Amino acid sequence: MVKGLSCSLFGLIEFSLKSIGIQTQGFNVTSKVVDEEQRKRYEQGLFEFGVPSAMFVTITMAAIINLCSFVYGLVHLVSGKEGCFMQLVLSGLIVLNCLPIYEAMVLRTDKGKMPVRISITATIMALAVYSIASLILK
Repeated sequence: MVKGLSCSLFGLIEFSLKSIGIQTQGFNVTSKVVDEEQRKRYEQGLFEFGVPSAMFVTITMAAIINLCSFVYGLVHLVSGKEGCFMQLVLSGLIVLNCLPIYEAMVLRTDKGKMPVRISITATIMALAVYSIASLILK
């Protein structure tokens, strides 16, 4: 999920801009400075989201959309409306895969947590995608 939503997208954008002659500037995915606290998080197996990066916006946006679709499907299934059980299972597995992102957004308090600005930007963009999709599909 991370590769498909982040590096492929940014690689395509950078290649397209270079092809038409527009100067691009690279971006650092992670901080190159390692402190003691960051090393401890690495040894604990925690993902490092503390460095603001545009790459985290698309990943967080996809995680939010998947969580909303899972909750929506679960509500429909429980209320007795028509439900697509296998789609709900798939969405649930994706939500499980995104647990480190939800943890970084909400639960973590260390320096490796998701920056609030990225969470807010991703939420606004997810709402925009949902609004556009609901207008098109109605």
